[in-house]
Amino acid sequence: MTAMKSFSHFLIAVVALVVVSSCSNMNKNLQQMIPSDATGVVSIDVPLILEQAGVKHDDEIELPESLLAIVDENDDNLLCQLFTDLPYMGVDTDSHCYVFFTSKSFSQVVLVPLDDERKAMDVMSRRVGGDFAAHEGLQCAYVEDHFYAVKDHVLMIARVSRLAPIEKLAHQAAIMYSRNGRDITAVEEVMAHINGEGAVNIYLTMPAVKSLLNGSVTYRELAEKMPLVDIFTESDIKAVQARVMLDDKGGKLEAELLADEGSDYVRLLKATTSKPSASVLAAIPTSMEYIMSMSVHGDKFVALPQIQQLLDVFKALPYIGVIDLAAILRNIDGPFAVGMAHDPTFDDEWNAVVAAKTTHADAIVSQISAFATAMGQAPEIYDGEYIYQYDNKMIKVGTSNDVLYVKMLNYEQTEGYASELPAAVQLFDSAPIAFYVQPSSPFSGAHFSCGLTDYVHVNGEFVPSSAQTNAALELLEILCSVKSSHPYDDMASDAWASVSGLPASNH
Repeated sequence: MTAMKSFSHFLIAVVALVVVSSCSNMNKNLQQMIPSDATGVVSIDVPLILEQAGVKHDDEIELPESLLAIVDENDDNLLCQLFTDLPYMGVDTDSHCYVFFTSKSFSQVVLVPLDDERKAMDVMSRRVGGDFAAHEGLQCAYVEDHFYAVKDHVLMIARVSRLAPIEKLAHQAAIMYSRNGRDITAVEEVMAHINGEGAVNIYLTMPAVKSLLNGSVTYRELAEKMPLVDIFTESDIKAVQARVMLDDKGGKLEAELLADEGSDYVRLLKATTSKPSASVLAAIPTSMEYIMSMSVHGDKFVALPQIQQLLDVFKALPYIGVIDLAAILRNIDGPFAVGMAHDPTFDDEWNAVVAAKTTHADAIVSQISAFATAMGQAPEIYDGEYIYQYDNKMIKVGTSNDVLYVKMLNYEQTEGYASELPAAVQLFDSAPIAFYVQPSSPFSGAHFSCGLTDYVHVNGEFVPSSAQTNAALELLEILCSVKSSHPYDDMASDAWASVSGLPASNH
């Protein structure tokens, strides 16, 4: 009996070893398809994410009812399309997926392990509207700017840098499948990071960051209107490495900007950023879905070339361009924050609040009032606020404890202020650059916070709506709830397109 029990234990150990070894070998096979000169690599621990979210039971993919309801209502969301297809796609959900970036024939490539090639090709053919055919020993499809290949139980989905004949693209893909060239496993710095413990491990050089961002129409428009983002994307930061960790209670983001102590980026932030403060939150309503803040020395902030570009854009605006915005910005000494929320009446509009800690708040309000009066709209003054009417919004300008604020809302504010949110207060009191997101119902109470802890380290946290909620599942539900009509949706879907490989134009 003892011998039989020992043999059973041995057999279980052997099976476990085979399973682990099989997963490890598939991960290594995928890594060996990534060229050593890739500008960025993302490793996604698919089994961990699915298990944490309660989507995978043994070897079966089964969506929880709460997630299934959201997926059914948002079939134009690319993440929802992925969950719709996942049970029938023949994906090997015991191995990782990889995304990498290059500057060659393919700009972004996704590698997906398969346990059923035929199922994968059938699903992809239906989803993208193209048939697979043999080229260079691969099964390939080419639709618009996306190239698809299947061989050796690996699905490759690539965004094409430049349009080319399918034979040429198939040849480049075949080289990757051959695994004969120098691959990313030879680059110790990258491998040390992407083999980490995170559910998602990210290593991106700045060309890869820009490749990811430039694929979004929203980002390009934002960069034109808010060139301040160039402080990061056009800097001498070498790379960004990040790790996302999930458990039942929440999620954490740990990121590091790889930049030398004497780099232009570090020197710039040292010169322009000031002591953080949550004081501006007392002027921002709790209904704002996005709250962003940067604590600055106004005089040095205005001298930045990116801010000069903003000022030039502002000066060109009819009427309002005559306001001396540079003088207003020079008087900022501390946090400058913007809160935004979708307008519930008009899908393409936003409610917004701007608040800034300034040394001459009352003088700035007087300047704005004088301008408005000169333009024929003398303000109504109520409870110390200057009130104007613009389109469907009521604009209120006022001050509170040296904080200047401008509210542009299409409703009468009755809710409280973000200063009542402990997590937001803690974040904005500690991070010179901070970002806080709180989704609306049915996820009220959930939030994501992210901020610089120093000039090169970023910490983020996702907290679910309640302690009893499965955090990983709720995070997936929030991502699946993003509507295509939202102004930021093309950025979200393009980001997912780089992971899922499905063309963003599908939605």
